[in-house]
Amino acid sequence: MALVYADPDMLDRLAKSLDSQAGEIPHLKSRASALGVAANVSGLAAIATWLGETASDLRRRARILRAPSESPFGSLSEFGLPTSLARKPGAGDEFESGLQAVLDAHKSGTPKERAQAVKDYFATLTPDEQAALAVTNPSLVGNLDGAPVNVRFAANRISIQKEYNEESEYLNSLTKNDPAFKRTKDRVDALRSFLNPRIKKFTDPNTNRPTEVEVPRQFLVFDAHYGSTADAKSSPFPDGRIAEVVGDLETAKNVSFRVPGITNRLDNFNGFTSGGYMLASDAQGFEQPDTAVVSWLGYDTPELGDSVDPAKAEVGGRQLNAFRQAISVNLQPDANTSIFAHSYGTLVTSKALQNGLTNIDNVTFMGSPGLGPNIHAVADFHMPNTKFYAMRAPEDIVSYTQGHGDDPAGFKDIIHLNTDGSTGHSQYYNQRTQSLENMRRILFGGAQSLTFTDTTLDEEMTGAAEMRKLVAFLHEKVPPEVVSEMGGDLDPIVQGLLNGRSKFTDVIGPINSVLNKYNMLDRVKPDELVGEVTTLASQLAYKEAFKAAKDHGAPDWVAVAAATTAAGSTHGLLSIATWPVVKVLELDRLQNNTRQLFSGLAAGGHQLFTDGAALAGTLAHDGGRVLSDSTQIAGSVFNTGGRVVYELGDTLINPANAFENAGDITRSLKATKDTFVEKGADIVNTVDHAVDQTVQQGGKMISSGLDTGKKALEKGGDVVDSVVNFVF
Repeated sequence: MALVYADPDMLDRLAKSLDSQAGEIPHLKSRASALGVAANVSGLAAIATWLGETASDLRRRARILRAPSESPFGSLSEFGLPTSLARKPGAGDEFESGLQAVLDAHKSGTPKERAQAVKDYFATLTPDEQAALAVTNPSLVGNLDGAPVNVRFAANRISIQKEYNEESEYLNSLTKNDPAFKRTKDRVDALRSFLNPRIKKFTDPNTNRPTEVEVPRQFLVFDAHYGSTADAKSSPFPDGRIAEVVGDLETAKNVSFRVPGITNRLDNFNGFTSGGYMLASDAQGFEQPDTAVVSWLGYDTPELGDSVDPAKAEVGGRQLNAFRQAISVNLQPDANTSIFAHSYGTLVTSKALQNGLTNIDNVTFMGSPGLGPNIHAVADFHMPNTKFYAMRAPEDIVSYTQGHGDDPAGFKDIIHLNTDGSTGHSQYYNQRTQSLENMRRILFGGAQSLTFTDTTLDEEMTGAAEMRKLVAFLHEKVPPEVVSEMGGDLDPIVQGLLNGRSKFTDVIGPINSVLNKYNMLDRVKPDELVGEVTTLASQLAYKEAFKAAKDHGAPDWVAVAAATTAAGSTHGLLSIATWPVVKVLELDRLQNNTRQLFSGLAAGGHQLFTDGAALAGTLAHDGGRVLSDSTQIAGSVFNTGGRVVYELGDTLINPANAFENAGDITRSLKATKDTFVEKGADIVNTVDHAVDQTVQQGGKMISSGLDTGKKALEKGGDVVDSVVNFVF
């Protein structure tokens, strides 16, 4: 069944209806008295009282649902944990210290080894002590692999309540026209729904009757401040990290992990996790025993722009592998495990499998954009004991593009499952679809057979094969690193459009600027692109005309003639119709290349001037130092020479002073020598510095000149090519 919450508006409407019914009872009593049958309706007063009390209780419940407010001890009670010790201040400090010592001792261990150490530590604690630890540090315990799952559920519920309180306060500070209002409100509404009970529908094993009960939701992971911020203008909060469990994870015989694709965040998590509730239930909506489904949003999913970049899949794959290894200590040893991955999540799963996630029984890829450039078959995973399945619904454009490698639905060694009833990229978990039924059969096991398909791209959607060829053509023209960088630049523009801050006309210019920044019209020249599109359209026209002729009973030669005519007509018409488009694009290309040419020349000239000025300044400074040092040496020589002449003259006149004058002459000569050595060395060093700077700056000037010249030649070539294509 779908994820069902208690609706506060529905409760208010029901309370109003009960009040209305209670208000009619006095009139009924009056009429009964008038008819002389008052004794027969003596129970109406009790009914009126019951209706009034029930209406009041429903309103109370609606208020709680709208603004849940639960103490940490209430969260413990929801999952059967005692509260007596946890209520004592500081009661969990000792156990937190013990836990930290365990974590420190195993910080270099594998995820499974650390989780096992945590599990062993919790086994030494009583339920009271475990509860006290959860209250002391809920963010640690709630996300701690190896801790008992009910303790994690309670700890995360405490964290969710705290986050709800804080973000509700922030929401109340916003006006409705604030750009951050809508997504913040969505996030607060999501947090509220996490705290509200859900309706569980199941068959009571004791009575074998259908039963519906309210139960708390079970969150195995919760970190509201993890990851990137999808759109800072729409919400200041990061995307978050969260995982929800349906079923009893520690006793289940069948366990599945669901991995989502792009644009999944905390604020829209309910849309993702609803598929987990569908998967855990049968066609009548009854949750199945011995089954647990984990809807795992444990990595930072990309937005539209960076979905072309595999970087987040690399990180997410390592995180998924670590999670799977660690959670194994909480599962039954013989539990049958499955992964159901969708969209970009299939790439994440592929990276996890290549990173060591081999202890999985079944893997299903849905709507995959590709599993990486090195995966072309199931055999490339080297996992002979794991069953691999693929689903590709008709009109699932993401699968047709193969943006991240080969589509697994095309692998010859994979089991290709039927998806009847599902169309496009996001209906695989819809009720009454073969895609959902096949997933249930994989998860539950049993005697029901899977259903298969071998449809081709042409059978699934007209133009699907041509779309795949066009994307392959573009991949050949644009390097992956350019695609990733350009996607990052485009994402803020797309976010503005998606979140209502910009109109389509507002983003045309910025998008064009990004495309020009990466020289897309040089990488994919307009005439080449239109030529490829025209060729593919002609091929499509040929196939469609041939098929139509055969459907009407025409022989092959007639069908071929009709198809050839259709292809030729399509090619001719498109060549004429697209000529103005090509010329407009070539003009844009010419303008961009001309602008880049002169910008490059200006930048190169500026760099040459800057380097030349720096060199001139260095030479002037060093020349001044050489002149100063030379002047000091000359002054010292002249001064010493005069001193020596004076001392020699004094010695001739006064021979008695000869000894003293000899000492003065020696000291003067030594001082001159010292000055010569010191300043001479300075002159040599200064000249060396000037030479080095001349070589260095001169080299930079030569390099700048060559680089500018090279770029000018390249861009000049682009300009000439643009002119030729525009004119002819």
